[in-house]
Amino acid sequence: MEKKKIIVLALSVILIMSMYMTYRTYENKPKELPEEKEKIETKRKQFAMFIKEGDKYVEYHGENGNKDLFPEGYKLNEEQSRCEDIDGNKIEDISFDTNTNSITITSNKTAYCYLYFDKVPQTLQALQSQADSGLSTDLVGGMYRYQGSSVNNYICLKQIGTGGCSDKSNEMYRIIGITPEGNIKVMKQTKYGNTYVWDSEYSTKFIYEKQSSFCGTYTCPEWPSSEIYTTLNGSSNSFLSTLNSEIQNKIADWEWWYGDIGYDYAKDLTEDNLYQIETGQTHSQYYSKTRTDLDIQTGKWQKMDSKFKIGLIYLHDYYYQSTTSDNCHYKNGKYSECKDGGWMHISKNGGTTSDDEWTMSRIGRDSATGDGFDAWSIRPGGYSYYNYLGFPMAIRPVFYLMSDVKLDGAGTTTKPFYIVS
Repeated sequence: MEKKKIIVLALSVILIMSMYMTYRTYENKPKELPEEKEKIETKRKQFAMFIKEGDKYVEYHGENGNKDLFPEGYKLNEEQSRCEDIDGNKIEDISFDTNTNSITITSNKTAYCYLYFDKVPQTLQALQSQADSGLSTDLVGGMYRYQGSSVNNYICLKQIGTGGCSDKSNEMYRIIGITPEGNIKVMKQTKYGNTYVWDSEYSTKFIYEKQSSFCGTYTCPEWPSSEIYTTLNGSSNSFLSTLNSEIQNKIADWEWWYGDIGYDYAKDLTEDNLYQIETGQTHSQYYSKTRTDLDIQTGKWQKMDSKFKIGLIYLHDYYYQSTTSDNCHYKNGKYSECKDGGWMHISKNGGTTSDDEWTMSRIGRDSATGDGFDAWSIRPGGYSYYNYLGFPMAIRPVFYLMSDVKLDGAGTTTKPFYIVS
């Protein structure tokens, strides 16, 4: 049996020869690009590179006489990129390392790779240009996220064209992360107003009187009809209405998600599990695992019927920002480690150590709560827990800036990012 071999392809070295061969191979060809299968059958090179232009990928041959092999302002799309053996079979045992520009392949045949690069938005380039900022170099939960207790993610949203925020300013925000498309997700540094209920209709009194009205049998509390939605997005006397009009125009209308994750069930979930559930990629089991008298609910989280501007953090946002995310849940008994391992906890951002804080994530029917009229919150100790929707707690508004904003600044408290235009 032929022994498998592990091939580490250092792109920065091997592609010099590869791209030269690519250029020579096609310089006399028609303008139409050959099919990828033809490239394999020529057996004359091991790489082909493509860059995104509009909605299509076009072949890339390097610039300046093939000396600059990697397209400036682009990032490798690991999901789209792939390698095949000489017979055209996809190689499954492959890993990309974008930090060292290398591909590791385990194959018993010659490998051919197709590498796809997506345009890096200006906003992403601006944030990634800050050395040691705490911004992840790869996608984490669908975004490049700021992680750890010491990160340079401050952004002043007082007005367009200048900063002017102190670290205690009401217009100071923290950047949660940035999408591959360049939308910056921000969170108000300090709490907004005093305290607010998620929805007063589901008060403690109502719950005790309606013990049989479990979420799932009757109407669950819905975010678009909740008081907290109006508090954030209302036409008057809302958080949105307090913002500078130019800043308002830089906020994207966003597709937010809703659903339920049961308290007992979520105790065993990682941040990746939570992200997949809270973005509708996988089903959530939001009833208790130990309850045998209730059917297991396996519905997916859904996008809201309409887009809107202002929301709150999801549970996965809080887990991802901490380097000690395993200790972000009540069951672990090491609550301060979660808080200390990240930057997001409200006590680190101008709040007090007694502030409970709402998230967008509902709980649904669960053995720990017994009613379903609850949502996830971040407790003063730094861990995630549940609270009745009628209980007043702190909120810190969250929204996405448009992808075409231009930034300046360094992300520090003394020199925060701000929108240039």
